[in-house]
Amino acid sequence: MDRIPRRRSEQLLTALVITLVLAGLAVLIPAVAQRLAAARPVPTPVPTPTPTAPPAAVLLQDELERDLAGVMTIVNDHTFGTAFLIDPQGDFLTAASLVSGSESLRLIDNTGGSHPVRVIGIDAALGLAQIRATNDGRPMPFGDPATLQLDDPIVLLASPKVANLRPSTPAVLTARSAMQLTLRVDDLPGSLGGPVVGPGGKVLGVLTLAGKALPINLSLDDVAQWRNQAGTPMPLAPLPGTLVLRGSDTTSSPASGPTVQAVSPARASAAGDTLITIQGTGFAAGPTLRVHFVPLASPAGAFDGLAATLVNSSTLTVKVPAGRVVQDYVIQVTNGDGTVTSSRTAFTVTP
Repeated sequence: MDRIPRRRSEQLLTALVITLVLAGLAVLIPAVAQRLAAARPVPTPVPTPTPTAPPAAVLLQDELERDLAGVMTIVNDHTFGTAFLIDPQGDFLTAASLVSGSESLRLIDNTGGSHPVRVIGIDAALGLAQIRATNDGRPMPFGDPATLQLDDPIVLLASPKVANLRPSTPAVLTARSAMQLTLRVDDLPGSLGGPVVGPGGKVLGVLTLAGKALPINLSLDDVAQWRNQAGTPMPLAPLPGTLVLRGSDTTSSPASGPTVQAVSPARASAAGDTLITIQGTGFAAGPTLRVHFVPLASPAGAFDGLAATLVNSSTLTVKVPAGRVVQDYVIQVTNGDGTVTSSRTAFTVTP
């Protein structure tokens, strides 16, 4: 009577086993889940990008202003370039090609004033020349071009008085040798002879060819040799029509020559030919009559207008051909008698 039936005891035993299994699973499952979670790969967090600081300017504003006080314009028989002051007695360095063979020269300071020039020395092998003129500029300090590394930023300077040149043009050193610095720079013919400067506003080279500069240390022997030379005085060169000075009320041509006063329309589309009318004074017929368009701020893209026609002494017409480079241009007129003048306001080719 007091014995539990066999079937009943088997049921109790089964229930106990199930209970123990469930209890074990309850303990094991969280631990296993935790281990599986720990083993599962977690994506690497993407780092928050840190903004890169822009590179510092090669020249501080006060350094640029100080340097430009010593950068001026040299004019020869037919064109102009750049020269820079190296000492208080008025000695300037420039490119030999601007001086050699010229029958007349003048220096234009940054007020637009002209000065007679003495040729102190020419080193054709280096492409360097030294001239002397009376002025109130500030001499530029020399630096060491050996400190330059490839891809270093530098600056090419020109006179701030010249409207068709940029006073400060960024450049990069792309190659170097003991005799030459090769630059990536948008230089213009009027920049020839200009100083290439680096940090601190110190001169590192002289632009003697397009995209090529003479390391300034190579000038030291010549400068020392020429220091006490009296030099050769030169006649005053005429002002070329390609030279446009900021703040001038008239064109930079001699008063007796032609002038360009207005152009209509002042813009032409590169998509097609455009006939423009140029107003001025002193225009004359002749075999040399020509209208040339000179880029205002680029070394490339100059072109001649087509079918330049004299209407009367104050009016010319010319066709701007399609496909010209989109940029601003100075209009240069070569008169029928060979005299040259330039506009003071830019003509623009648009897309």
